[in-house]
Amino acid sequence: MHDDLDPAARKEGSLFSNHFLKDLLVGTGAGLRFDLSFVILRFDLAFPLRKPWLPEGQRWVFNDLRFGSPGWRKENLVFHVAIGYPF
Repeated sequence: MHDDLDPAARKEGSLFSNHFLKDLLVGTGAGLRFDLSFVILRFDLAFPLRKPWLPEGQRWVFNDLRFGSPGWRKENLVFHVAIGYPF
């Protein structure tokens, strides 16, 4: 599979396979959009619900949500600021 690729350009886990759904992260969040007529500003806050890098059987992290814990927030909350539309 993909033998035409330079071996130096091939990285571990970089090729798609029929198991790619197991590698998807699932997250949720909320955001604010400000349409200022000349630009759109977006502010989003999100956190993961599924972490594909964890061992099998521990990837869904619904039971590990700890919004009151500073350590959990530092490790899991992601804040994005963007200008324009997402696509």
